[in-house]
Amino acid sequence: MPALFFQQQLDIIEHTVQSLNTQTILLFDAQLLNVDEFNLNTLLSPFELTVFTRRKSNKAKQEYLATRLLLKYLVKRSFPEFTTLPANQLSSEFDESSSKLLIHIAGSSTVISSCLSHSNGFVGAALNIDRIQFGFDIEKINLQRPFEKLAKHFYHIDEVNLITQNEHQGAERFFRVWTLKEALAKATSRPIAKLLSPNVFTELTQANLAAVSCQYNEFDISVVSEKSTDWQCSVVNSIDSLRAVLSF
Repeated sequence: MPALFFQQQLDIIEHTVQSLNTQTILLFDAQLLNVDEFNLNTLLSPFELTVFTRRKSNKAKQEYLATRLLLKYLVKRSFPEFTTLPANQLSSEFDESSSKLLIHIAGSSTVISSCLSHSNGFVGAALNIDRIQFGFDIEKINLQRPFEKLAKHFYHIDEVNLITQNEHQGAERFFRVWTLKEALAKATSRPIAKLLSPNVFTELTQANLAAVSCQYNEFDISVVSEKSTDWQCSVVNSIDSLRAVLSF
């Protein structure tokens, strides 16, 4: 029932060393980073440095660096054998054939699938260690956007009706449908353009995928997964909490 998808079902906790598990999505406000304070050569792989350099705006650089720090932190915390490996020996590279962001480990055959999302400087990162169908998305709830007009242009009529029938929750419902579509696209490796017009609730049911969502501050977050909905979000309030693990 669509109404269930508009409930607050995804847990948000403050990050601690003890709270991390393999189904954790780390969240962080990348705008807190001053990229000039970091020795990027020790933190990013040569490939990542090239991508970082191509980012033009400071916000784009902040988001890129923050997501890579979160990913490398997750790898080091989840794989004891890589604890002492320098951060620049972990390289995140997008794989066109699978439409997944893969993390390559220098000197190892291990390749780890991952998922990222960002919106207006707020970023999230997660590992997909078991390589299940999994995706998540973050979107800022922007009340200034013509969401009703956009919904009528792009969304399925049933989704439009859900958005327009509630004057006070129209924007929240528009962005919830959007994050569900984006998360589904990532989980199934399908282009988001092909998921705009279909009913996302029908698509989730037909694909036998579970979904949970929540609002955190001014952002909407949705997770789609083929297995349990035990994923949780863990908010990193300061990048300093990652320093000991990443050695920067």
